[in-house]
Amino acid sequence: MEGERHPLFISNIPIDEKRIAFIERVVTRLSRRARKTATAVTSPYPISNAVFGDKVEGVVLRYMFPCEGEITKGAIDLGKKPKQGITVNVSIMGEETGESKDFVLTRRRLSIEPNIKVSTFDRLTVTISYTSEKPENDLTEFWASLLWVPTSKDAVSKSFLIKELENDMAEE
Repeated sequence: MEGERHPLFISNIPIDEKRIAFIERVVTRLSRRARKTATAVTSPYPISNAVFGDKVEGVVLRYMFPCEGEITKGAIDLGKKPKQGITVNVSIMGEETGESKDFVLTRRRLSIEPNIKVSTFDRLTVTISYTSEKPENDLTEFWASLLWVPTSKDAVSKSFLIKELENDMAEE
């Protein structure tokens, strides 16, 4: 047997080293594949409205939700800096529950984070209120935009193989 090669030896490399080299190759290939990731984003839906007039007040936005989700963020613009505080109320009313949050604006623009969960058929109402002693202090412009993110069970999803994604990106 001395001088004879065992079938599990490759160029005098013992089997243990051969297995280690093979495992290293497999791990290297798998780690390259593991770096190829795909991210899916559920896009939020904007809900917005603008109101103009001599004295803007009361209900300025209404919306009904077709499925569950959450109102995550919002932006409010009054057109000009108010002379007094303006109260903006974001209210959700449903068959069994309701939630309401007030935001007071003392400047022209405000970003808000209501973080209110909504159910199917819930209704959103945004109202503004303030007291004005002089007509020149009345609010004449109001813009509101809210982001609503539906739950993932109501979102349309599609599964991709990494290879399909690579082909789609190569075609663009």
